[in-house]
Amino acid sequence: MRIITTRKNSIAGVFLVAIALLFSCKKILDPTIIELPTAENAITTSSDVEKGVAAAYSFLRTVVPDKVFLMGDMRADVFSSYSQSVNVRQETGIATNTAAALFNNGGGNWNQFYTVIAQCNLLLEKIPQINLYDDAVRKRHIGEASFLRALTYFYLARFWGDVPLTLKGVNIDNLARAPQEEVFKQIKADLDVAINNLELDYGDGDRAVRATKGAAWAIKAHVLGWLQDFSGCEKLCDSVITKGPYSLVTDTTNLLSIFVGKSREGIFELNFDANLRELQQNKVYNRTLGMPWYKDQSDGGGGDDRYLLCPTRDQINRMFTPGARDARLFTWFIRETYLQGVREDRIFLGKYRTLQLKGDTSTQNINESNIIITRLPDIMLLRAEALASTAVGRPAEAALLLNKVRARAYATPYTGGGNIQDTILLERRKELLGEGQYFFDLVRTRKLDKDSKITMADWYQRGAWLLPIDQGIIAKSNFMITQNEYWK
Repeated sequence: MRIITTRKNSIAGVFLVAIALLFSCKKILDPTIIELPTAENAITTSSDVEKGVAAAYSFLRTVVPDKVFLMGDMRADVFSSYSQSVNVRQETGIATNTAAALFNNGGGNWNQFYTVIAQCNLLLEKIPQINLYDDAVRKRHIGEASFLRALTYFYLARFWGDVPLTLKGVNIDNLARAPQEEVFKQIKADLDVAINNLELDYGDGDRAVRATKGAAWAIKAHVLGWLQDFSGCEKLCDSVITKGPYSLVTDTTNLLSIFVGKSREGIFELNFDANLRELQQNKVYNRTLGMPWYKDQSDGGGGDDRYLLCPTRDQINRMFTPGARDARLFTWFIRETYLQGVREDRIFLGKYRTLQLKGDTSTQNINESNIIITRLPDIMLLRAEALASTAVGRPAEAALLLNKVRARAYATPYTGGGNIQDTILLERRKELLGEGQYFFDLVRTRKLDKDSKITMADWYQRGAWLLPIDQGIIAKSNFMITQNEYWK
């Protein structure tokens, strides 16, 4: 990102802040308490804050791509392994919602999320103490830190429910889990601060990869939808759509530009640029791409495409009616594998195949596609969902938005019939597959038993939709942190 590279010393500055903050919320973040200098004196100027904001984005980029893909897509049972019994990747069991599978894939560990929060807390503590500060820059920094803290707590609450809530940059106290209501109150307060301090467009070339007012509107819309406030959700979605600087990418031959990043429909996304060393290894990219896009053999599969996570033909047909026209079949997926299938008729997800043109496909340094947190079709369909709810009751308007998303893909328009809420949910699955949304969609709409392997009785009455908490985190809190009820 530009904020990491505009000054020669900024990378070193980010590194120092990162090292300090890794241990700043010690007991709830890391089982091993290591006494290192805190960042008390690391932020004294607006330039230091800029570096600190860059570090916060970097920390978020470290945790979100893998965690959200695995727990937002794999857990929703929309990807499969070549075999369920041999040559199985460890991610395959996530859809079964078993403790071992979730723990083995980081589903019990929230430490990295709290690293992001600790960084944001420190920034928000230090910014008011700095005197020489351009007012517009100060407002932007406050807005960005508040936005990132809210987004991170939103992930935590959707994954684990009640979670420790701290607003301190350095906190060595053991903290119990705060009720979700308290956490969501803070999330909404932070997003309001972000909305009041951020602009819609900064025009500095960092489209979508730094927080804006539109991004804060979009995330707050998701928060209100999660809380079943569909009236408030609909209004915020409308603000994003009608007041934001966003528009659909309509050239169906160039839809992959969305995932290269910074497209006109991008609202907030995590920037990856190999030239800036914004790299990650063994993440969503090489889990879903085979030859010739990904050639490295260190993914646990020896470079063999049987280890890739792909939809099966049956899973594809549950999304797209066979024979029906839809441009996403040959843009979201690799055409050759859709036409012929590979390894027991599986189809490669191709949203990130821009790596072949942009990235280094012979090593792990392949991060050229951005990770989308939210984009315009997400908010259009979220508004359609809110409009179609019984609380709002405007299904005709919902159908118009649904059909705008379908029209971009040359898909058959919705003309009525069936359950429009189910139709919108299916459209979200088709449009946002591989972007870590669908499991959250199923929980929000109370339809987890529709596609996932979690039964309604388990997920709703017993809390099976929540992730378990790693026993090490519980023990190091002196058992002030307790396990989620379903996993006891």
